[in-house]
Amino acid sequence: MIWTAIVPLKLRALRKSRLASCMSLQERQTLSDRMAARVLAALDEAGIPTRVLSPVPWAGLPWEPDYGAGLNAELDRVRAALAYTPLLAISGDLPLLTAGDVRLLLASAGDQGVAIAPDRHGQGTNAIALHDARPFAFSFGERSFARHLAAAQGAAIIRDHPGLAFDLDTPADLDDARRLGWA
Repeated sequence: MIWTAIVPLKLRALRKSRLASCMSLQERQTLSDRMAARVLAALDEAGIPTRVLSPVPWAGLPWEPDYGAGLNAELDRVRAALAYTPLLAISGDLPLLTAGDVRLLLASAGDQGVAIAPDRHGQGTNAIALHDARPFAFSFGERSFARHLAAAQGAAIIRDHPGLAFDLDTPADLDDARRLGWA
């Protein structure tokens, strides 16, 4: 079955705003571009057709326009436009993501219908793979993992895979990334 990955990306100037206390705008833009490139490369290596969901085209990649309705509404719209075919919604700020992580997530969704990768704190959601056309409403945002889990009873939960769990949002995350030798 053919999957489509959607990688939401804000405008460069708006990315990683929670790091403004410890990084300049240019540093945040460079960091977010590096992470997005890492995610896109992992998806490419895994052989997953990918579209960037953004207000503007990004680096000549297949583009899905973000019309400003909010991330969840935009993902719901894209999923409907793709006729509910297998869809992976994945964060663009996963600096440790590998093609193996992507394959694991998709295989788990193939087995369970839905696979969810929470962040390492068990609060947010870094990726959701929807294998079939079952009803599902995206609910990204603060503490999204509990909402996604409730919306997808029986979903496979992919924990303890740093590539899927480690997102970089806060100064503490940045410190951890530096300790891991990434940032």
